[in-house]
Amino acid sequence: MDRFFSRLPSLEVLLWVLASLAAFAAFLVLVPVFFSPSAAQRTSTPRPTITAKPSATPVLPPPPPRAQTLAPLPTPGAGAEAFDFSLVPQMSGWLMSGEKQPHWGDRNLHAGARREHTYQSLLYFDLTALAPGSRILFAAIEITGVNRSNLGAIGEWRLRLLPSDLLTDWRGRENTAFQDAVTLGEIGAALTPADLDERQINQFVFAPNQLKWLEDAVNDSGQIAFRLDGPSGANDSLFTWEGGDPGTSATGRPLLRLVAVQGQFVWITQTPTPQNVITAAAMAAQATDDAQRYGTSTPLPRRYATTAHDLVVTPVPTPANLETATARAAYATAVAFTTGTFTPTPKHLVTATPTAPFAALSQITPRPTSTPTISRARAFQTPIPPESGLLGKIIFYTDREPGIPPQIWVMSPNGAVIGKTTGEMYYRLAETHELFSPDGRRQVDVTRGQRLVWNIVIVEVATGALTPLFPEAQRGPVGAFHPAWSPQGDKIAYASDRSGATEIYVYDLRTQTSTRLTLTVPNIHTGVLAYNKHPSWSPDGKQIVFSSDRDTDPARRQIWIMNADGSNLRPLSPSPYNDWDPIWVK
Repeated sequence: MDRFFSRLPSLEVLLWVLASLAAFAAFLVLVPVFFSPSAAQRTSTPRPTITAKPSATPVLPPPPPRAQTLAPLPTPGAGAEAFDFSLVPQMSGWLMSGEKQPHWGDRNLHAGARREHTYQSLLYFDLTALAPGSRILFAAIEITGVNRSNLGAIGEWRLRLLPSDLLTDWRGRENTAFQDAVTLGEIGAALTPADLDERQINQFVFAPNQLKWLEDAVNDSGQIAFRLDGPSGANDSLFTWEGGDPGTSATGRPLLRLVAVQGQFVWITQTPTPQNVITAAAMAAQATDDAQRYGTSTPLPRRYATTAHDLVVTPVPTPANLETATARAAYATAVAFTTGTFTPTPKHLVTATPTAPFAALSQITPRPTSTPTISRARAFQTPIPPESGLLGKIIFYTDREPGIPPQIWVMSPNGAVIGKTTGEMYYRLAETHELFSPDGRRQVDVTRGQRLVWNIVIVEVATGALTPLFPEAQRGPVGAFHPAWSPQGDKIAYASDRSGATEIYVYDLRTQTSTRLTLTVPNIHTGVLAYNKHPSWSPDGKQIVFSSDRDTDPARRQIWIMNADGSNLRPLSPSPYNDWDPIWVK
């Protein structure tokens, strides 16, 4: 026990430890008092505060879309007919504030505001098929939505009729003429964000008093145009509708739907055809002299139409000798005096044996010659001759020649562009061949179903019986279009927006199943889903070409190629232009 107490510290040491602890505690209590400022000092020198910056106003998402109820097309009464006029893509397009020219022929129509720019769209319709004096009983314009990814929560979209004086030099006008034009009035009710959805049809119905505007357009020039306006300002709200590709079928294009009592054209016969071109030259010389003496004749009103003469001409053979060449030169001079030049061929002339189906790029002429119209059945029975040089080649539309309408060019299967066709006849023949089974007994076509969406049907050529490729109940509110029959006859390639994007599919006629070949992701530059359209099989059925605007900035339509199972997808001929609607000639 004594040993234990001997190990404890002494009382003196304990007292020193306790004193040290007390002093340290007093230090902690008293030091803040001596060094803290007085109350007066604290109120006279306040601590500065930081003012938080106001946060950006959040962009509100659009409301959920609501289903649209379309006004039914009235049943035509006695003497009335229903007419559907599709938009003319080459004369329609969209324009953005700050640009000098609209984007003519684009397959999109934009309206609204985005990134401090205002977008408007121009819709042009050709009504010349209606005779002046027609009485219009009902009219509505229908446009199909494509993309709402840039849509905001507010704003209104309105369709306005443009004055007829703008139709003069329509494509030559700068954008300010369209943007600032005083319109004749608004068609139908304004649309709100809840009315806008992808693959949904928006309808603008003419009021009874507005039908007179259409009748005036039919009586005057047969042309009419509209401007589609959306919201403007700092709040982004942009919507996109289908515009339709130039040079293709009217699938998906805006429609002007009419019920009208057709007027009557007054048909007059042309001056009898001269017996020979020398007589024609003399008549032309007399007409020139009359014009110089008395002025040119007054153009006939639109209600007067002239009948056409179908004259068949054959290619001119090479002269056998100098005398023949001299006589032919005189003949050519007379022709030049009467009709200008041998090219382009007048519309009432049909070549019996077409020659020079396409020209080398170094020999491109300004405009193609006109093409006579023939029936599908006759076109299918008309093979593309080997001497045309087009078999195995890919023909496609392009805007590579600025300032003129889209042209049809030719490329090799390796993507090398080799020329341009001298007309549209071979494209139309090849386009028709795409629709028929190899044995010619069946044909694919596109029709509009009860839900106003496009569906593919198979037509029995002998009987005309129609069989939908996809029953309405299986499709829902989506479309299927641009069909192409495989060379082996067992499959049909087509485009459809069933997945939310427009993709390429193949339907197997044996198993009655579809396989999607393309898978579209948002464009890496624009963030918008791309389009894949217009598939066409290679002659051996192992590959498919199609047009798409994927992976380009800005979005441009290009020709793509892939294996028939969707593998090895790649661009075929990248260019800074728009190339679309390829056909692999078979």
